[in-house]
Amino acid sequence: MTRLFLFLLSYGLIVTTCTTMITYLNYTSMGFDMRAVMLFIVRSADFALFLGAVVLLLLTVYVRVPSRPPSS
Repeated sequence: MTRLFLFLLSYGLIVTTCTTMITYLNYTSMGFDMRAVMLFIVRSADFALFLGAVVLLLLTVYVRVPSRPPSS
């Protein structure tokens, strides 16, 4: 149950932060060059949250855990 919760939490964070970072790309239509926009995105807190959520998602999916405690 914990793994399902962590999976859904990390997936939701990834979707939310990606949506926000995509909206930052609208700055290019206001005259900013792509390099400045990408630098802004990489320095934002959303990008750090995105990377943390990706790591959490990968750990949740790929780390093996025993299906039951060894004492039982």
